[in-house]
Amino acid sequence: MTAPTPILELVRLSDVKPEPINWLWPGRIPKGKITFIAGLPGLGKSQVTVSIAAIVSSGGIWPVDEIPADVGNVLILSAEDGIADTIKPRLLAAGADTDRIEAIEAVREGVQRFPFSLERDLELLRDTEASLLIVDPLAAYMGGVDSHKDADVRTFLAPLSDFAQRTEMAVVCVSHLNKSSGKEAILRMGGSIGFVAMARAVHIVTTDSTDRSRRLFVSMKNNLALDQGGLAFRIESKEPEPGVMTSAVDWESEAISISADEALESLNPEERGALDDAKEFLEELLADSPVSGTTVREAATKVGHTWATVRRAKAALGITSEKQGMQGPWVWQLPAKMLTDSEDAHPTDVSTFEENEHLREPDDDLQQTITDLLSRHPKGLSNEEVAVILKVPLIKVEAVRGDHG
Repeated sequence: MTAPTPILELVRLSDVKPEPINWLWPGRIPKGKITFIAGLPGLGKSQVTVSIAAIVSSGGIWPVDEIPADVGNVLILSAEDGIADTIKPRLLAAGADTDRIEAIEAVREGVQRFPFSLERDLELLRDTEASLLIVDPLAAYMGGVDSHKDADVRTFLAPLSDFAQRTEMAVVCVSHLNKSSGKEAILRMGGSIGFVAMARAVHIVTTDSTDRSRRLFVSMKNNLALDQGGLAFRIESKEPEPGVMTSAVDWESEAISISADEALESLNPEERGALDDAKEFLEELLADSPVSGTTVREAATKVGHTWATVRRAKAALGITSEKQGMQGPWVWQLPAKMLTDSEDAHPTDVSTFEENEHLREPDDDLQQTITDLLSRHPKGLSNEEVAVILKVPLIKVEAVRGDHG
């Protein structure tokens, strides 16, 4: 029998009707997409998913955003927590409507029962009409897939991503962060960069470096919405039924302003020390007057500060950079409240060729940023990893680096 001839399926974009993003948690967790919640063990990742499930099942109010949730059904696929002694008590403590929540125990074929497989049994979830699927943790349901091989990870996640899109189901996967320090947050996800690349949103759960009982829920990546700020919460003891002790998330009412890099960096004494040193360096350099960005970079290099750390210090201090006229340089200046005599401040040591200046080669800054990034990763990074970390188009990275990685 002759094999059928492959036919290319095409869609003309003029025939496609634009559609808005459908959100489970507006601006944070989209429907029809994969979202990751990652963190070190024991910090409350599963507790956060229970809180989300409770809000969806009961039509509750999303924390901080104060937006009512659309009521929906929830599926929970959990490999680590007991249904009766952990998941159910936590849901009750969080105010869930448990009539709308089901836990997947197994797949039955005749008299035989098999563990649920995301590769084999995904389509069985279609008839559940759930709004949310929680997979906790994803690694427990990956079978023999090598989580460190990018191609294998993408091949595994592609059907899950397609299923989520076809069913308009939000898929929230719990994952662990690795314990490596000195890396950008986006490289702290366990396994291949493919996990982050395939997800449309990634959030991390970590501790507040100044208050170990306080947890932070911060966006690491969001392709579909602007950053709305992070959230903070604590884990509080609860007794939803007599004699049943458990715990639940208690969200704070105000958003927090901290990036994923900053949240994880603040827990690393070495990285925190480098940032503090860079802040002190900038305060001293700019104390008397504004200084050109070129001079800042040269001075920072001489004393051993990486440009990435200097830029984080700049943001932390609220330093501004302003263009001095049409042909003038860009200069860095401390906020007025930090200047010893702001009225007398004026640019010094300026060069007419400066960051973002139209006479400067457009890829100079990117080249330097990539060089700084690679200096912190002696084992090297692929072009795709660089593009993801720096949040720039892959084609720009390839234009600077060529076919590296």
